[in-house]
Amino acid sequence: MKSVIAILLLFILAGCNSDYTGEKYKKDPLAKDQWYLDGSEYGYVDINLKNVPKYSTLVDDEPYKGDGVLVAIVDNGIDIYHEDLKTNIGNGSYSYLPKDYNFTNANHGTCCAGIIAAVEGNGIGIRGIAPHAKIIGYNALKAPSISNIADAFVRNKDRVWISSNSWGDFNSWGEPFKLRSLERAALEDGVKHGREGKGIVYVFSAGNGSSSDDVIATDNVNYSGLVNNRFTIPVGAVDEYGKKAYYSEVGATLMVVAPSKATKSAPGITTTDVTGEEGFNPKMFKDDYMDHNYTKNFSGTSASAPMVSGVVALMLDANPNLTYRDVRIILAKSAKMNDKNDSDWCYNGAGYHINHRYGFGLVDAAKAVKLALDWKNVSKEIMIKRHKIVNKEIPDNDQIGIESHIDIDENISIEFVDVFFDAPSHNRIGDLEVVLVSPSGTKSILAVRHHENFEGYFRYKNWRFGTVRNMGEGSKGCWKLIVKDLVSGKTGVLKAWELRIYGH
Repeated sequence: MKSVIAILLLFILAGCNSDYTGEKYKKDPLAKDQWYLDGSEYGYVDINLKNVPKYSTLVDDEPYKGDGVLVAIVDNGIDIYHEDLKTNIGNGSYSYLPKDYNFTNANHGTCCAGIIAAVEGNGIGIRGIAPHAKIIGYNALKAPSISNIADAFVRNKDRVWISSNSWGDFNSWGEPFKLRSLERAALEDGVKHGREGKGIVYVFSAGNGSSSDDVIATDNVNYSGLVNNRFTIPVGAVDEYGKKAYYSEVGATLMVVAPSKATKSAPGITTTDVTGEEGFNPKMFKDDYMDHNYTKNFSGTSASAPMVSGVVALMLDANPNLTYRDVRIILAKSAKMNDKNDSDWCYNGAGYHINHRYGFGLVDAAKAVKLALDWKNVSKEIMIKRHKIVNKEIPDNDQIGIESHIDIDENISIEFVDVFFDAPSHNRIGDLEVVLVSPSGTKSILAVRHHENFEGYFRYKNWRFGTVRNMGEGSKGCWKLIVKDLVSGKTGVLKAWELRIYGH
């Protein structure tokens, strides 16, 4: 139990269960700038932290705050001696550079760490979304070999609950980047054997490779092996009004979105920065508060991902028995429809609202924790697999394209779908649009026309696409794959495709 006197006083002053507004501003002076926690004063969207339920109905209890949860931040390190983080630094931080055990110049990771677990009520700085969680840092991005990244995914796997990753593949201009075998093996090991078999929850930035032009797209989450699989949770970014940040990547595996700084003139994300003048808030940008240990301008999907990591920490505090699959489903069920006038919103066959720009919507901390409290774990994962040989020419510059069908007799509740797409003879992948249609009629746009002049070495040779848009639907029935070549000049053959449906 916490201090009865302190909580009663706060309850009288604030008139609600929120303990990071009102009087607490005096203890966390920059909390007033953390609009992503409570945007009501500004008319902004937020993650609904103020309504997170309490441990009990007793007046002296506090909301869930991440007690007992360990979050590993895979990045360029974190400032483990930062004044607003050091109390919450757990055991197990690791350097992939022997001379960098103090994690110097760890600006990016330190910003992510503050969003998740900055200390609350210590008279300085900000508060984290899960201020009672513990955090450790792996600076694998300072030595980003495949083996180091894979190691970071499973290091301390028996102790780590959440792996927060505000980075992505080094792909660009829409050229897909495959998940390497070592990385995939590590992720699979983490979700199967991590956290005593319940699975590490891998949260990832969706990526900043999108553009404001939705006609000819740039990057897409389905072109990245790190975030188009069923092991990771890709998070997109929205601005202060809930609209897509121009850079935030779209796609069929996007799970949820969270706030971030969208433009130069928009409000930024206030969080911890490395101590002194080494970080994002150097001397030239010094404000009136506490030297250079904080920044008010963190941005990108890099800022959105740790918000979801913080929310997951609250969920796991409320129900430590949740598996990584349960977490994914709860995030989908609890997300709030943002930007309601966006034309891409629709409902899938199970009643989930879905959008290629926003996934299932804006993360909602309060609703996610409430669902977690009474959640019954899903049963063992089942996989259905079917392969179809096609060997048909894809019509050039044609709006109709070709259609192929796979019939499924088994019926399971869907969690994720993989499509292995084999069209290796087409050497300009930016011409192709690939759409999967489920038996319920839900469309998943797996690939879109992008960069019509792009002609590289990459081919769709048994490339794996993914979609989460069929969450909760039944698998039984006719699945359709529609392939169109929307630009003249290059042609190719759809050789084959394979459908893999995962669920329970």
